[in-house]
Amino acid sequence: MAQIRSAEDVKAMLKRTADLPPNQRVVVILYASSEQNERTGAVMSTGQDLAAEIDMNPSLFSRLRLALTRSGWLEKVSDNSPFYRLTAKAGGGDNVLPLRRAGGDGEHQARRA
Repeated sequence: MAQIRSAEDVKAMLKRTADLPPNQRVVVILYASSEQNERTGAVMSTGQDLAAEIDMNPSLFSRLRLALTRSGWLEKVSDNSPFYRLTAKAGGGDNVLPLRRAGGDGEHQARRA
């Protein structure tokens, strides 16, 4: 989870979002600074409520959130949920899974033989 807890976290998030347009940066930082569900990482506030927190037009907020979802910064918690969470991209990580060594381990090779 990428949650802002300190001034250093704010600075790190500003660096990670440097290539985003200003309004998209605001939305990412808003999600990062909002309370997040411990289990899912979701911000349990609707887009309308979040938009109101920063005095942004809800339609504009929705368009920005869609753009951030398409570019991999945010994701919906589930298809039937109105809640979103930051992705690993926002947390400074990437979305790449670690690879196993080619050929596998000895146990795996023994099963193949």
